[in-house]
Parts: sequence; C-alpha cells; structure tokens
Amino acid sequence: MLDFIKNTFSSVLGTLIALFFLGFMAFLSLILIAQALHDPEPQIPEKALLVVDLSLSINDKPPTASIDQVIEEAILASHMERVGLRNLLNSIEFAKNDERIKGIFLHGNLQSVNFGSGYAAIREVRAALEGFKKSGKPIYAYILNAMPRDYYLMSVADKVAMNPFGEVFFNGLGIEMMFYANALEKWGIGVQPVRAGKFKSGIEPFVQDHMSEEHRLQVTEMIQKLWDSMAEAVSESKEIPIGQLNAAANRDRSFRAEQALETGLVDELVYFDEVLGHLKEITGDDPDERTVTQVDLGDYMKANREKGSSRSENKVAVVYVEGIIVGGEGQYDQAGAKKIARRLRDVRLDDSVKAVVLRVNSPGGSAQASEIIQREVRLLRGSKPVVASMGYVAASGGYWVSTYADRIFAQPNTITGSIGVFGIIFNVQEIAQDFGLNWDYATTHDFAGSWTITRPQTEGEMAQLRDTTEWYYARFLQKVAESRDLEIEYLDSVAQGRIWMGHEALKVGLIDEIGGLEDAISEAVEMAGLESDYRVVDFPRAHQLEEVIQALLEDRELDVSFDPARRISRRVEIELEWLKAFDDPRGIYLLPDIQFQLF
Repeated sequence: MLDFIKNTFSSVLGTLIALFFLGFMAFLSLILIAQALHDPEPQIPEKALLVVDLSLSINDKPPTASIDQVIEEAILASHMERVGLRNLLNSIEFAKNDERIKGIFLHGNLQSVNFGSGYAAIREVRAALEGFKKSGKPIYAYILNAMPRDYYLMSVADKVAMNPFGEVFFNGLGIEMMFYANALEKWGIGVQPVRAGKFKSGIEPFVQDHMSEEHRLQVTEMIQKLWDSMAEAVSESKEIPIGQLNAAANRDRSFRAEQALETGLVDELVYFDEVLGHLKEITGDDPDERTVTQVDLGDYMKANREKGSSRSENKVAVVYVEGIIVGGEGQYDQAGAKKIARRLRDVRLDDSVKAVVLRVNSPGGSAQASEIIQREVRLLRGSKPVVASMGYVAASGGYWVSTYADRIFAQPNTITGSIGVFGIIFNVQEIAQDFGLNWDYATTHDFAGSWTITRPQTEGEMAQLRDTTEWYYARFLQKVAESRDLEIEYLDSVAQGRIWMGHEALKVGLIDEIGGLEDAISEAVEMAGLESDYRVVDFPRAHQLEEVIQALLEDRELDVSFDPARRISRRVEIELEWLKAFDDPRGIYLLPDIQFQLF
C-alpha cells in the first residue's frame, strides 16, 4: 500500500511539474510572439527630424542578453538603453542620404554600461555627425546639463541651445579611484600581491590607500591628452581659441547658462517649448502644430536594419571582445574566453568569411583566458586577414588578444599597452577567526593546498607566485616582440605595465594605424581583395525569435543581440564588478591601471 501511495504521488508530482513547464513555455512563447506582433515595422514620415536621445550607452558590440533578461525586458517593455556602435554609425550615414530626414536633434546625457560611451566611441560618432553635416542638413543640440563627454559630442551641432537654468561641465577632466586596502584590513581579509612592471599598478587599490607616484604620473598624462583632443575639437567647432577655452575652463567649476553663452560654448538660451519652434523651421511644420514631425533613433534603426546591406556571400566578420576577460562563458557583460574562442573558431572554419575584424574594448582580465582567445587569433591569422580595432580601452589582456592581428587600429584617445602582469592572492583567515572559525591542515607535500584562501601564502609559495608572474611577463614580451617585430630590450622599455594613448602607441610601435571601427573594416576588405562585393556580419548577431526559445530550452545564454538591455548598475556595484575579474586559477592577471571613474 505504501509503495502504491509513493508511486501515485510521484506520478502526480511529475505530471504537475511537466504541466508547469509546458505552461511556462507557452506563456513565454506568447509573450515573445505578442511582442514581435505588437512591434510593427516603424514608418518614417516625410520631412522628419531624427531625434537622438543620448541617454543610452554606446557599446562596441550589439547589446546582448541572458535568458532572464529577455523575459524581463519582454514583460516590462523597457526602453532602449544600449546601442551598438556600428549600428549607430550606419544609421547616421543612412540618414545623411535619406531624403525623408531633414536634420538631427541631439539631447540627453550619455550613459555607460560595460565600458560603453567611451571617448574613442564618442569620437567615431562625432566624426559621423561631421559627415552628416556635409550633406547640408542641420544638427541642433539642446542642453539641460552636460558633462564633458556630452558637450564634446553635442558641440558638433550647427546650433547648440541651452536651458536658461542649465549648466555645462566642460572644465577639464579628472579621475577618482576607489581603494579597498583599509576596508580589507578592517574586514580581516589578507592580500598578498606581486607584479612585473614598475607601472603595473592594478594591484594598488587592494594594498594601499592612495595612488603611487608612477600611477599618478601616467593617468595624469592620459587625461591631459584626452582633454587636449576634446578641447581641440570643441575649439574648431565653436570657433573659440584654444587658449581662451582653457582659461575659461580654469575659472569656475561649471559654466552656468549666461557664462556658457558669453564664452561661446552655446549659441542661445531657450526653454524646450521654444526649441520646438526652431525644430519646426527645419522640418517645415506649421508653427501652430502641437509637435514636430520626427522619428526617434530606435525606430529609425529598426526601420533601416535591412536596408543598404549587401546580399553578398562574402562576409567580413566583426568579432567583439568587450568587457573584462574571464574564463569560461562569462556573464553577459564579460568577455568569456570560451565564448569568444568559439566565435573565432566558427569564423575561421566558415569559408564564406573572407576577413575578420577583432573589435576590442577590454581592460583585460585573466591571463589564461586571454591566452585562450589569443590562440584562436593566431590560428585565424593563418587562414584569413585579421585586423584589430581598439575601442575605448584595449590594454593588458586586451592588448594580449590583439597583438597577433595583421594590422592594429586605435583611436588617438584609445587606452592601450599596459604590457605587464600582476598576481594577487586573498585569504580570509583573520575574518574567519573573528567569527570563531579555524582551519587545520594535513598534506602529503610541501606545496599541497597552496591555492587555499583560508590562510596566508608561505614565503616559498609567494616566491613561486613571483616566478610565475615574471614568467608571464617574459612571455608577454616575447609574444609582442614576435607579432610586432620588435626587439625585446626596446619593448621592455615601453612595456613595464605602462598605459599609452593611441597616438603615443603608434609612435612606440604598439599599433599600426590611427582609425576607428569603419577604418578597420575597410582595411580588412582591402586585405581580402573584396572591393565592393562583401557584407559585414557581427558576432554576436541580431536575435531571432526561434533562437531565443531554443536558448531557453538549452538553458544557455544568448549569443545574439537583444535590445534593450538592463539599466546601469549603481556606482558601487560597478566598482565591485572588478572583483569578478579575479577568477584566474593561477592568480595571474593582465589588467591595467584604469580601475577609476573618469569625470
């Protein structure tokens, strides 16, 4: 009787679980199908203004999402927060020649998700807007409050308007770094670091409470060069002498509306309702109309996603390495070595792919993970042209994965180099003892269990960690020397963990060309001899409904694009994201000295 009850209960429970799963799948399918059906192809009106709300993150790669994000976004129908750089550039180029588009309206404040909206990407967008202006169509920008990168981008407009109670913060650049050493000591968490390279200061936040003088020197030089390039562009666009612009930036913490107008940063002070009148003049709308004829960026991109693209069988693949490099698949905002290596292997074995652009926007991460990716780049280079395109940052591990490309492109304000290595080991012995927890050990050999975090490393173990760190540094130098045809001695003099801006990296031989993503694609096309017979394919690709459902059934993360993505995390969460990078099984890392907030 007991067995009968058990079997009956098991059958009923199994049936309920199956029904729940089928019901959930049906519910999810209905949501996704309803969303697809509810979202018809946008119609672009005649004589329209392309409205670009900059309150988004301009990321190198198309936005990606995990299954739980897909469900969340489908249910909440949240607005676009991320946009792929190439998609944005293509949209601006398409709008330049689209007779329906009479001008562009810029407003809002840039966001940053996973190294998005970096200065290199903004430089490319600004150049695309400059190209748009050559069509004779106007660009109108409206500022409420603008941070340096917001104003740098908006200053390209033919007319920059500002709210009479707004502010412009275009008064230099600064950085701030979070240091964990005192907190770790207070919490009883031990830290034992080693490093190779006198400028390799990525471990500083964990072992001290301030910047070293070497690190302060290099980051000060970095932000000075960033500012110089921005100020030069603004000076040219707004016809303000560079000396006058720098003097004005030194006077006050910000430019209030009247000061911005007097300095020449803005052209007029108006409220938003007055802005509409100016915009109607661009589109030719009746002044008495309630609003202006317009199309927002998201709809415009959606309406034109298939237009102008070639149907050629010859493909140029753009493979993105964005985020901290970690082992395995990684999270949606990380560059998982297994995932990136799989993409590179797929394009290598795909005969229709004639050339590859490796777009890198990463500060590096795990040394082993970086090597896994680099191995695939080396194999790929043996079969078809590979061009590396560096975004905002391609340093340390980001440089490690790039160095074997046939050609390397970077923007003048790209952060690159940082050829150096550090090792770091944490232990929780003290904090555990505070809670009455202790460990004891029994081992067969002297170094057994040396990777435990329950005790500090011994002198012998630390000596071996130093040896391993020096070994990785030597291999780093050897790889770059081989791939870049440089002498080891010379390379060591420009390495040492030092970060370089793109134009400096060109002088010291770490890159080949100054240029953006589109320049790198053009170079790959030329190297493959494709002329005009090609099409560009992104990896990750745009999503398809059946792929979303299939990914759910297989319980895996989507390797496809899904827009929009989640809201940006809070500042402290962003800072603590760095801790996720420390997953290398050997404790060896290729991370640069840029764990700071630029403001």
